[in-house]
Amino acid sequence: MQIVSIEFLFFFICTLVIYYMVPAYFKCAVLLAASYLFYGSQNIWYLVFLAIATLLSYGSALWMTHIQDNHKKVVFVLSLVMNLSALGYFKYAGFLSGGRISSLLLPVGISFYLFMSCGYLADVYHGRIIAEKNLLKYALFVSFFPTILSGPIERAGNMLPQFSTDSFRQIRFDTSQIRDGFVRMLWGYFLKLVLADRISILVDTVYNSPESYGGALILVTSVLYTFQIYCDFAGYSHIAIGIAKALGIRVMENFKCPYLAKSISDFWRRWHISLSSWFRDYVYIPLGGNRKGTVRKYINIMVVFLLSGLWHGGGWTFILWGGLHGIYQVIGAVLMPIRRKFADGLKLDEQSRSVRAVKVLVTFCLVSTAWILFRVENLEAVFRIGRQLLHPKMWELFDGTLYMLGLDRANVLVMLGGLILLVIVDLLNERGVIISKCIARERLWIRWPIYIAAVLFILICGIWGSAYDTSSFIYYQF
Repeated sequence: MQIVSIEFLFFFICTLVIYYMVPAYFKCAVLLAASYLFYGSQNIWYLVFLAIATLLSYGSALWMTHIQDNHKKVVFVLSLVMNLSALGYFKYAGFLSGGRISSLLLPVGISFYLFMSCGYLADVYHGRIIAEKNLLKYALFVSFFPTILSGPIERAGNMLPQFSTDSFRQIRFDTSQIRDGFVRMLWGYFLKLVLADRISILVDTVYNSPESYGGALILVTSVLYTFQIYCDFAGYSHIAIGIAKALGIRVMENFKCPYLAKSISDFWRRWHISLSSWFRDYVYIPLGGNRKGTVRKYINIMVVFLLSGLWHGGGWTFILWGGLHGIYQVIGAVLMPIRRKFADGLKLDEQSRSVRAVKVLVTFCLVSTAWILFRVENLEAVFRIGRQLLHPKMWELFDGTLYMLGLDRANVLVMLGGLILLVIVDLLNERGVIISKCIARERLWIRWPIYIAAVLFILICGIWGSAYDTSSFIYYQF
């Protein structure tokens, strides 16, 4: 059962009805049953592993509260080792052994819920939260069905209080809240089905045989992939946040107009916020952050981004992708005084629209370049693409080649129109104008035709079919 399927919508509506019908005392159990049913529908063995991982982290946290401080660290370290060892084997056994060892079938979402467990254990160990005694509440935190497959990577301090009976008592059937949740889901489905899946057809065609195309077309395709991965991952996050909102549960935002960032560090404050903030809180700060001198700060940045690359997959391309982002940040920090002197010398106003636009463009180009490493399957493909970029073949952009990559003219126009809409929406969001809220304030006879038209547009223009599986969202594999 995939989140972009009709089966899932039926499952969610049934869950929603039961959830609002039962008393507050049973809401946690209803959500836990729904979460296990949803995750088990992916693969029953995934469910077994999830249950074992949940019990281990739950028991470890309780154990830490009943032993002396000098033994608490031992339990904490052992519990982290168990979690990270499981993650390491499933994701990296093949990579670390040079292919001599085959990793088992990777449980979808394992990186997300094991990171949530590790964050929970760290919070308990450092006394930021109290270990959860209610197994059902903790199991729901780990397995909450909107977020288990691709995040956001939530924190126990935010989610566990919401799963208490007292919190559930405050949740009432609110049609405006449910409507807002479904509208948020609708935007996510638009990003995924209309844009990401349509762009992927073109990108896959070119990247599967880059030697067949010129550098100009590869460059355009690489820019399109920049939008594909945004629409794909942000689309899932919007769907997950919308589902939670309809249930009255608050889930953290995961994207804030990342391609309008004015620097790489700003980009990472906007992109996959739940992961970047997780690495900040549980890796960067414990390593010393920026408190132990400039050189140590730069080393910590590199460690964090190399680990971030490794988190995404066992392969040199992911590690290089993470390392490149770390290098971007270090170089940006080193050159910042020089840039400021240069701007002062030219009397440039760094808050002016033109300067900000240049910063956004430069950041977008740097991010798009790094995404090439993320997209290719191996280093050999990077070199093949690099060689083709030296032969632009500009005519391929105008001789109809673009319409021979799996998308006809009509689909290309839908794609371009959708991208323009995405850019407009992000620009308005950056200015604090939220279109969904503007529509919600309109009269009934205005807003509902807009909602119905949006649903019909997604149903008609979305890329549907039997090809959907557990890899239909890019970040399922991480």
